[in-house]
Amino acid sequence: MYKTLDAPLAAHVEINTGCNQKCFHCYNFWRDDGLVPNKSISEALSIRIAEQLAAHKIFHVILTGGEPLLNKGELIFLIKELSKRKISFSLNSNLVLLTEKIAKELFSVGLRTILTSLLSYDSNTHDSLSGTKGSFQRIVRGIECAHAAGIRTAVNMVVMEQNLLDVKKTGEFAHKLGVVAFSATRVTSPRLPNKQSSKELALPIKSVGLIVDQLLDLKTTGMQLDSLVPYPICFFDNDDAYSLLGQRTCSAGKTSIAIASDGSVRACPHHEIAYGSLSTEDLKSIWLKMVQWRDGSLLPRACLSCKLVAMCGGGCRVASLNGDVHGEDSIMRAQMAQKRAVPKTHALLKNNTVLRVRRACRFRRDEPLGIINTSGIKNTFVEHETLNLIEDIHIKKLSFTPKSLRAMYKISMENAKYLHFLSELISRNVLELVV
Repeated sequence: MYKTLDAPLAAHVEINTGCNQKCFHCYNFWRDDGLVPNKSISEALSIRIAEQLAAHKIFHVILTGGEPLLNKGELIFLIKELSKRKISFSLNSNLVLLTEKIAKELFSVGLRTILTSLLSYDSNTHDSLSGTKGSFQRIVRGIECAHAAGIRTAVNMVVMEQNLLDVKKTGEFAHKLGVVAFSATRVTSPRLPNKQSSKELALPIKSVGLIVDQLLDLKTTGMQLDSLVPYPICFFDNDDAYSLLGQRTCSAGKTSIAIASDGSVRACPHHEIAYGSLSTEDLKSIWLKMVQWRDGSLLPRACLSCKLVAMCGGGCRVASLNGDVHGEDSIMRAQMAQKRAVPKTHALLKNNTVLRVRRACRFRRDEPLGIINTSGIKNTFVEHETLNLIEDIHIKKLSFTPKSLRAMYKISMENAKYLHFLSELISRNVLELVV
């Protein structure tokens, strides 16, 4: 169903397993009721991972854990190894341990973006859900320290029944703190090895609808709004909600992987199955073992017969009510899929509009297709001919109009389709208007 790329485009790398909070909804499957042993990545493994990621042209790494700042030395060592190989990176941290000194140190080695977790604007609610008294104030202080050092922050709010009505106020609070992006992510049940998944955590469709409504109310803040867990397209009953949250699909085993602190490689950070270890195997051989995440064999029957399945991806594979990755996402409404016409919104484009390729674009030429990375984990897939053209313009730093580009590269596409295609590249941040 999905083409197998030569290698993933992004990797979550877990610095360690330990954490200084006790969030009962945490997706780290290795945790239990006791303290999690803090197993940290070694320097030798960090070098091996960085070498493998560079050899297979991975664009971006999300540094995560556990809580990575518990092992700051190992974190910074890996950051330096990635920087040597020109692999971009961001950090996921609860920021409880971040100080002005540590923030300056992280900035000095190239860190520019941190995703942190805030479970409510209300300190009591947050501390209760994080299982750690005083964590709210320390996280707010951490955000302030990051900003003072020049590091952008984004906030993710895992939403469950206990904080369901806090989404809008938490987003507004985050905006006042100066964060650039806010995600409200529906909770998924943790996959604990010795326990049945906590079905009581899953939110009903009506409650998930309240999350979306509150996010829509936050559009006036100007923050980037999102969910870190994908939604099935059949959930949406209006275009505004779809336009906001319907673009994210499951990337596990398709464009991304998770690498544990011991080198084992999984398709999804939330899922426990390892397909090999980078300590002893080449990334390509491990990647090829993840075919079930690409060929549709993990999708429920209702998804396989849906006309939107390739675009949707079936929602989240770890968000089924019974904990089965083959099960239906708990907020699926299969009967809605046949009624949904996916809206398309594009910039108004004319033949004399001046454009250029965004300087941040990076390029990769895989066997099945070309990839344009526009930032972090954001990628656009194109035919090789288009990739060659866009990369050539990028190298030459050209500004152009649709008319001049057509003449320069002898493009014969029908004009309406041609303008639509360029508009699509604008909406995907490959091209930008020259003002």
